[in-house]
Amino acid sequence: MASSNAAKSASRREQLRAAREREAAAARRKRITVVAVAVVVAAVLVAVIAMAAGGVFGKRSGGSGATSTVVSVRPPHASPGDKGVFSADNVNDSAPVLTVIDDFQCPICHTYETVFGPVFESLAKKGEIRLEYRTRYFLDINLKNDSSVRAARAAAIADTFGKYQEYHDTVFSNQPAKEGTGYTDDQLRNAFPQAAGITGDDLAKFQSSYDKGEMNAFVDAVDRQAQADGYNGTPTFLANDRKIDMPRKTNPTEDDIMKLVRGV
Repeated sequence: MASSNAAKSASRREQLRAAREREAAAARRKRITVVAVAVVVAAVLVAVIAMAAGGVFGKRSGGSGATSTVVSVRPPHASPGDKGVFSADNVNDSAPVLTVIDDFQCPICHTYETVFGPVFESLAKKGEIRLEYRTRYFLDINLKNDSSVRAARAAAIADTFGKYQEYHDTVFSNQPAKEGTGYTDDQLRNAFPQAAGITGDDLAKFQSSYDKGEMNAFVDAVDRQAQADGYNGTPTFLANDRKIDMPRKTNPTEDDIMKLVRGV
């Protein structure tokens, strides 16, 4: 009888020992799992930080290069606060500023550019106004492409060679009849700059800047600022930052424009 009790007692001790070992093993597995999860989370965070630092999250689908949050390269004629680009046609720094807010894929912008553009440029060359362009690219979202932002970047690069106005006009004069067709890289980095007068070594420099995305951050800054200012439709026109309505005319005169600019 005593032998039987001893055996039962030994069996219970063995069961308790086995249970403690199972609990200890489970605790070890839990610690290992927690450590592993922590390592994975840390690795993901490091990767995210590295990607953000490298501008990965600033890349646009189909676009060239990455977007930086810091504007390090600006067009020579950039307006204060990176709001836009002044036309090189301007000759009078004290003249009132006429601002055009447009999108290179906007059909209505094309219409206004065709009718009013030559009048604006004539006034700028006469010193009556200072012509400024602020380019938006929100139509890329609607049209599911990235032609507006690529065209804006290319136009900003053209200013490096004093050809922003010519490049701007070239893009609009070649806007596809079917909205959403967009522009090819060959047009933006080869055909259009040549049509705007950028040739030879300057063309090679233009193409290198385009491929490197040197004006990406500047173009993004212009678009963000216009959005922050509430200019979410194109075309929009400003006279010294005061919104004005352009008349729906087919033959506007310089006097028509100056009355609007002066607030008459």
